[in-house]
Order: sequence, then C-alpha cells, then structure tokens
Amino acid sequence: MKKVLVTLLVSLFVFFAFANTYIGADATGKKGGTLILPTLSGPRTVNDTVSKETSSSDVIAMFMSWGGTLIERDARDGKFYPALAEKWDGPRLTKDGGMEIIWYLRKGVKWSDGTPFTADDVVFTLNDIYTNPDIPSSFKDVIKSTNGYLPKATKINDYTVKMYYPEPFRLALRYLGGMYIFPKHKAESWVKNKKFAEFWTVDSINKKEIVGLGPFIPVEYVPDQYVRFVANPNYWKKDKNGTQLPYLKEVVYKIISSQDAQKLAFEKGEVDIYSPRGTEFNYFKENEKKFNITVLSYGPAYGTLFITFNWNNKDQAKRDWFRNVHFRKAVAYAMDKKKMIDTLFNGLAIEQWSPVSMASPFYNEKVTVKYPYDLNKARAELKLGGFSWDKNGRLIDSKGRPVKFTIETNAGNTVREGMGNIITAALKQLGMDITFVPGDFNTLINRMLNVGDWDAIIIGLTGGDEPQGGRNVWALDGSLHFWNLSPENADWVDPKIYWVPDFEKEIDKIFKENVRILDENVVKDYWAKYQKLASENIPLIYTVNSLRLFAWRNTIKNVKITLLGGTTWNLDWLYKEE
Repeated sequence: MKKVLVTLLVSLFVFFAFANTYIGADATGKKGGTLILPTLSGPRTVNDTVSKETSSSDVIAMFMSWGGTLIERDARDGKFYPALAEKWDGPRLTKDGGMEIIWYLRKGVKWSDGTPFTADDVVFTLNDIYTNPDIPSSFKDVIKSTNGYLPKATKINDYTVKMYYPEPFRLALRYLGGMYIFPKHKAESWVKNKKFAEFWTVDSINKKEIVGLGPFIPVEYVPDQYVRFVANPNYWKKDKNGTQLPYLKEVVYKIISSQDAQKLAFEKGEVDIYSPRGTEFNYFKENEKKFNITVLSYGPAYGTLFITFNWNNKDQAKRDWFRNVHFRKAVAYAMDKKKMIDTLFNGLAIEQWSPVSMASPFYNEKVTVKYPYDLNKARAELKLGGFSWDKNGRLIDSKGRPVKFTIETNAGNTVREGMGNIITAALKQLGMDITFVPGDFNTLINRMLNVGDWDAIIIGLTGGDEPQGGRNVWALDGSLHFWNLSPENADWVDPKIYWVPDFEKEIDKIFKENVRILDENVVKDYWAKYQKLASENIPLIYTVNSLRLFAWRNTIKNVKITLLGGTTWNLDWLYKEE
C-alpha cells in the first residue's frame, strides 16, 4: 500500500510541476455581450456555507468559481490545472504519517474590489471558516478524513500556503484545491463576531457588497425577475492574445418559474441557453435552423431524481411506515419508470437504480438491486411489512392505521410534477391515500432541512464522478442527510425518536474509510458495497436518469460540451455575437 501511495504522489507531482498553464489560456473570442440564463428560483443566500439549494449555489459560483479556486478541472480531459495556485507540491506523505500539499499562489491577483489576494485569504478561509466548529457547512462534511480530522492551513509567506492532514486523505488535492475562497478583509469581522451565517445575504447584492475572484460579480437582484452580474474588472485570466477574460460584459439569471415558460422564452430569444426536456428535444432539433440554435444530446446526466420519506416525522404512524424497508420496497416496485421515460422524457432517459451515476467509473451494475415495475410484488412487500387492506380496499398497517400522507415537489418543474402524478396514481392503486402538492422550491428545502413538517418529497441532487462528493448526504452527520437528519444537525429532530439502522451505520463507515485508501481497485470495492447497501435498503428511491440535453443560441460561441461539462463549464471564455 505504501508503494502505491508513493507512486501516485510522485506521478502527481511530476505532472503538475510542468503543467503551469490554466484553463482558458488558449481561448480566443470577442469582448462584450450579455448572456441570459433561465432559472426557476432566485437565491436565498450568497454565502456558500449557508447555501443548500442550487438557486443559491448557481449564483455563488459566478463569483467564487471559474478561476476563483486554487485549481480547476478541465472538462475536456478531466485533469486538474493551475488557477489561483500556479503550481504545487504534493499531495505527499509526511514523516509523522500525515499528508501535506504546498500551494504556490499566483502573484498579482486582486479581488474584484482591487484588494490583493494573498495567502492570508486562503489560510483564513480554511482555518476560520470551513473548519470552524461554530460554522456548519456542507464543505466541512466532505473534507473530513477517516478519523474525523479536518485539514489545517499554515502561511509560509504571502504567496505560499501549506495544507496538512494528520492522516492520508485520498481527495485532498481535488477538494482543497477546489475550495471556494472568502475575502479576509470583508469576512473576518463577521467570523469574530460569530455572525458569519448573516454574512452576504441576498440584500448584499443590491448593496454592492459582494467581492469575488471569479469572473462575474452580482450587482442587482430583483426578486422573481432576475439576478444581474457584471464582469469582474480584476479577473486574473487572459486569453491566447493577452485579452482579459471574461469576454462577456454581463450575465443575467432570468427567473422564470416554470419550465413551460422557460421553453417559450428560449423560442422567443429571451434566454440564450436552455435545457430541453425529453418531450421537447425533437421539436427543437427539427427547428435548429428556424430558431438559429444548436441542440445536442450527450450521455447520461450525473444528477439523481428520487422520492424520499421523512424518517423523523412527528407522526408516529408515518415514522413507522417510512422506516419500514418493505414499505419502501413496495414504493420502489410501484415506480413505473418506463412510463416516466416515455411520457416525460420522450425516451431520452434511462432507469436509475444506484446512487452512483452511470457515467462514473465507480458505478457497479452487478451489485445494484433493481425493482422493476410490478404492483403484485409491491403488494407482497407490503404484506411482508405487516400491512393489509380493509374491506374498502384501504391500505392499513399492523395497528389498523390507514396509510395516508402527502408527496411534495417543486412547482414549475413539470418533469417532477409528472413523476409525482405517476407515482401518486400507482400508490393509490395499492390502497394508499396520497395527496400530491407542488410548492415553492426554496420554501420546500427550508422545511425539509430546518422545519421537518414533510412526509415525502420528489427532489434531485447534483452529482459527479466521485461518490465521496455525496458525503454530506450519506454520512450520519451529513448536513443533507435529509431523510434521517441527526438531532445534532437539526434541532427539530427529537433525540428520543431518532433511529439509525445497521445499513446506515455501514454506509457511514464506508464514507469515512474510503478516503484513506489510495488503491483505486480497493476504493471500487468500497463503492460497490455502498451501492449494494443503498439499493437493498433504498432510503432514496430513484426514478430515472435523463440524458444530458442541451440547447443554445448560435450567437453563443466557444461552447464545448463534454462528458464532464455542459454549456457553461467554461463560462469565463464564452462570448456572444450580437
């Protein structure tokens, strides 16, 4: 094992020692133009440690990602390249059994307000924000090592930082290099006053308080209408010809609360990029010339869509049902995925059974348990779970309580609404009394995580090729372990009713231990066991996985669709011909 570790670390060092370029350095394009993107909801916050929903994280990425991190991953070849760190040493073992990375920061970089970017910002961000016990965040969840250690940063000089783990951590380079960095000169007082959760609320946008290292800074937010960003005047990247990036003058997130309305806006030319639903793909493909657009399908998406249940429901009957694995298996067998694919995606989707994306090298179909649509098997599972039916055909549990609950999803997302209707109809055939209610997305997330007054929700998660990125979802102490939140993370959960089954303990152990393993074959064994446990016990009951469908106006240039990236992965060097 030690030999494998040394070989890996040496190969990393050799590659990165000579790859001192950055993504976009070979770009060519024209300055100017405004890119208009559709979004279903506005942000709830612009503070990365508080953000729990994509409506916020998409806004945050504009000024904290795309060149605002130490390293970046190129979606074309999957490799990591220098960004704010022009080079680095490691990751490498230390004599005490730990692991370290030495980052050499790019000199002359400035924050959008003109303040110099230095090692102080990096050290402050890691030590005072992301590893601060008083500041919870999803990022803290994913950077914990096997024994719960968090990394520490040490300033060597103004442009050199050492990051250290007391034990090996397989993903140190990826996660620490991709860390969003906060401006110490703006955030430090909020940390010292223990009010960091109130730092950078959405009101900060119109107050022009946002400072970033990324390509675009939010300067105007009109609720239910739009978020407007302007090019960072101090963005550090330059293109092949020495022209400062980004090319675009502005980016606007136009808030359009339904997918039908987004489709119409794209047809009219009111937005520049759109993610067509499967039912719309052929229509747009056939009308590429008419609308002057490009339409493309490119492999399965990384994200997941599923229905999940609130195991900590305040209603004891619902807790009993939702914690019953046979109940969940019955719901899984009632999932008519082929109907979803045909009616909601026009065939442009595939059945999903695993928490690991089929596009990931760690996906293992052999170990994944599947539940093809079969209402007879669903009824058999319900009987195994102690359920029966009364003389009126109503499903009742072993105590005679009728099975009645509410399923929710975010309104305006017609695919999820369609799934809700299909699932509800099937469960009603099993004798369940179901109410299906679409609602506001941000409100739904808040209730899911902070209030707890929900029964079942159809929702999705973004994904990636590395399953460990889901630690904040699957670990017992994960901030997004929403179906069974720990009382330590959610004060609405009664410790007296909190319950952790053995399979959850096993999955938690997998997420803790795999990061100390550097042999990829062994890591694959860990993720195989995880997929087996998750599919056998299905706390998240997966629906279908859409193919990645893209559409953009031909006035948008430099679009580079890849397996790892969509229309905007290289946003800082997209440009628009007007």
